[in-house]
Amino acid sequence: MISEMDILQNETFEKAMLKVDEVSRTCDGDPSHSEQVTILALAVFDALKPLHKYGAADRQLLEIASRLHDVGWSRTVIKKHHKLSGKMILEMDIPGLDDRDKMVCSLVARYHTKGLPNASKHKDFGELGAKRRERVEWLAAILRVADALDSNHTSIIKKLRMQIGDKAVTINLETKGDCWDEIRRVRRKEDLLVKKAGRTMVYQC
Repeated sequence: MISEMDILQNETFEKAMLKVDEVSRTCDGDPSHSEQVTILALAVFDALKPLHKYGAADRQLLEIASRLHDVGWSRTVIKKHHKLSGKMILEMDIPGLDDRDKMVCSLVARYHTKGLPNASKHKDFGELGAKRRERVEWLAAILRVADALDSNHTSIIKKLRMQIGDKAVTINLETKGDCWDEIRRVRRKEDLLVKKAGRTMVYQC
């Protein structure tokens, strides 16, 4: 049975996603890529739940960060779009998100590429409590892999399935064509997920 609280939360999230859609259409040069990355990120999140043990609220934060991870390109054509994406999220009024939630989304988007979270070098990340830092690391790790799996912006991955073993996570990719370039690229960005999962990643397509 769905409680009144669940309904209110769902309605608030729908309003949040309307805002996210609006910003994505305005500021994301390739929203279809961000939509594909979001689909992949949520699939990875769901498959790895036995390891990270996060729930629906954290999944929603990942969805928001994934949809907005590239909006920073609207403010640059050269570099540091990931940092600008994070900054733009902090500037937004997203229904249902308080400042702490926005900071998580901001940092997850910021860490989708380039440098990894570093509490001693990055002030915003360092000021978070241990549990929120852990949450940011997990969600960013998932987003980094999802983004790499659509690195060519072609939505070549139709579906992914994951099997968790004692020493490795096997990622089976159902594709529309040759995906070896995506695998080559994802290996460059899997390091944080390998660390959080405590297992190597094995890709099959």
